[in-house]
Amino acid sequence: MRKVKSFFAKALLFACALQAGGFAFAAKKSNKPKGTKMPEWVVRPSAVYPSESYISAVGSAADRSASEVNALEGLASVFGQSISSDATASRRMVQAKEDGLATSSDFQAFSQDVRRKVDIDCLIGVEVKEFWEDVSRGTWHAVAVLDRKKAAGIYSDLIKKNFSAIETALKSAESDKNSFDGFGSCDFAEEAALENEKYLQRLSTIDSSCVEGLKRYCPSSKKIHAQKMEIAKEIPICVQTFNDEHGRYKEAFLKAISAVGFKGTVDDSARYTLMAKFAFERSDTKDGKTVRCRYNCESCIIDSKTGLQIVPFAVKGRESHTDYKEAQRKAESALIEKITKDFSKAFYDYIRSL
Repeated sequence: MRKVKSFFAKALLFACALQAGGFAFAAKKSNKPKGTKMPEWVVRPSAVYPSESYISAVGSAADRSASEVNALEGLASVFGQSISSDATASRRMVQAKEDGLATSSDFQAFSQDVRRKVDIDCLIGVEVKEFWEDVSRGTWHAVAVLDRKKAAGIYSDLIKKNFSAIETALKSAESDKNSFDGFGSCDFAEEAALENEKYLQRLSTIDSSCVEGLKRYCPSSKKIHAQKMEIAKEIPICVQTFNDEHGRYKEAFLKAISAVGFKGTVDDSARYTLMAKFAFERSDTKDGKTVRCRYNCESCIIDSKTGLQIVPFAVKGRESHTDYKEAQRKAESALIEKITKDFSKAFYDYIRSL
């Protein structure tokens, strides 16, 4: 399992690194001094960067960094994308660098201001070519440029690399389809297929002549998803709970498992067994007017084949009322809600980590 996990992690990071190497944009200052005549690209960028070879956008703002981001946002909007303040792209770049897959120059090509604000996936093949400061108006201008030929080559390479990873992942899923690892491999393939579909869509805007020849490298993500769900249906998970008098917590876990696509069972011969125990504790306030019910749940899934305890999950909290039975009822309801909602996410996050 560790070898499979390591391979797919490296494969995904390799794709990220390839992106990093391909689009690390080099923002460079205009050679024109401040306050000189306005460059033609400020008003008509296509006159300097012909549309048959480039896609360009100009951004303006009170400071240089903001003008750069605005230019990038304008260019990204061509693809129906938007600039994001999410740090996910930055984390991916950092991880790629730590794994030795992206060079320091790739990483440092992103200024701190832009790296916090720009979704990296929107910027493959993009360069911020020039800046100009209009001193009289206190405004900075930047022009972001995408070289169609260069970007088409990068996207084509990414699609082919992803396809290779998809094929390997699907073979792994087929050979180990009755396990979480097989499901995880198929999930990885689905994610890579979604990326390829996105890249192909962008290519249709950059260079539509490339699209037809690359379709064979873009298997349907919907078909792979259906295949993944079929794998899940064939992996029963036995649910065993302790201190669960009415079986309500067991039902909550079964519901959460079902939400991910797997099926629960009472058959204790299943490879995977989810074991959960619950505890409740009463406490009274000093004035005796309020009584609290503290609740605690601890669970994990045991893989009988490997002996590993996986997907650790814990929930705790407290509810208050003037009557302990009512406080306990509220605690039970809160616990069931948290299991139903949060365990599905914890379970799926574990699967994705494979």
